Amino acid sequence: MVVEVGVGLIGFGTIGSGVAEIISKNAGLIEKRTGVRIVLRAVCDRSAEKIKLPGIDKKIFTADYKKVIANKEVDVVVELIGGYEPARTIILEAIAAKKHIVTANKAVLAKFGYEIFERAQKNNVNVLFEAAVGGCIPVIKTIEESYSSDSIRAIYGILNGTTNYILTKMGEGMDYREALKGAQEFGFAEADPSFDVEGKDAAQKISILASLAFDARIEGEPLTRGITDITKKDIEYARELGYAIKLLAVAKREGGLIDLRVHPAMIPISHILADVGNEDNAVLLVGKNAGQIFLSGKGAGRLPTATVVVTDIVEMGSRGRITQRNFEKAKMKPLSQMRSRYFVRFGVVDKPGVLAMITKILGDAAISIAAFSQKEVNREVVPIVLLTHEAFEEQMMKAVSLCNKLDVVREEAVVIRIEDLAQPLLD
Repeated sequence: MVVEVGVGLIGFGTIGSGVAEIISKNAGLIEKRTGVRIVLRAVCDRSAEKIKLPGIDKKIFTADYKKVIANKEVDVVVELIGGYEPARTIILEAIAAKKHIVTANKAVLAKFGYEIFERAQKNNVNVLFEAAVGGCIPVIKTIEESYSSDSIRAIYGILNGTTNYILTKMGEGMDYREALKGAQEFGFAEADPSFDVEGKDAAQKISILASLAFDARIEGEPLTRGITDITKKDIEYARELGYAIKLLAVAKREGGLIDLRVHPAMIPISHILADVGNEDNAVLLVGKNAGQIFLSGKGAGRLPTATVVVTDIVEMGSRGRITQRNFEKAKMKPLSQMRSRYFVRFGVVDKPGVLAMITKILGDAAISIAAFSQKEVNREVVPIVLLTHEAFEEQMMKAVSLCNKLDVVREEAVVIRIEDLAQPLLD
């Protein structure tokens, strides 16, 4: 039996136009394979009069999203405008009108997801959002369905294609600005890349994954640091030590607390995550029973992302149940309890006694040095590289701040966590 799904598409930008193109070209193939007939009933965009897509009647275009929601032939509203508002309002109004929702909007879900899911369950409609995290990686489905019988204990992710591309190219010899320019030219980075390179995009994504994996209504914001201080020299140092540098998103359940953070991390060069290059994304899930589950794929791109959106639409036509999402309040692990080993690089004047000044401050903060290196000489400013034993994040940052105030420190320290990714699971 064929099931027809009427679609109202709101937002006809890069991804929205890709969704319309896939439906236009592949509707017959989709119906043949799945028994779901997707019919594009309405398309909304502020520039509706400028939209042109072969094979689609211009009569279905509108600049008023309320007309899409009010259309009785629309079963699923696909929100692809991004941002917080009016996306949140559109989604909630569509839910109130008993329309199912498909979205790729990580921002609105990270901030208003609990409210949206609660409203959806009360109105007996589904909200699907596979494309919101990880591009074309089926990580949401994996967490909510494939491993619903297991207890996910940890998530490690490379969740931002822009930063992964930049770090990959820096590892090939480019400097930061050159790599960023390349990412922008290829469409992997926005003209203003700050949301990506400062780690905020990945923070929203790991927040969503953590809520789903741990059934947690998480209070607070993740620890978030970006890649703007990383240099190709740091990547070379890391390689010499047997590590690769990645912008790593981490979520771990530790007792009653959630360890949630995004930051540059040195991970073993032999680890599978170290091989994830360019704009690709990857997620490593650690289950109590299943062990490690690794997923990788394109983290960005018009048609890869649009394909996942269309897959969610197909899912709406084939599923006969309403997704149940129930979250219990959970607190994040405070900064004062976070521990790690660290790589620290200072730029200092080349004269005797500098290392002693720095190590005294670190020692006073109970931070033990595992190794140090000062390779370059006969320069006005030379790098000192330190590796520490495990230390508390809060103490580490306070000590580094004090070191940065020393007259002999001319370039503020770059601090990178070392993640060995071999921690035992907690009961």
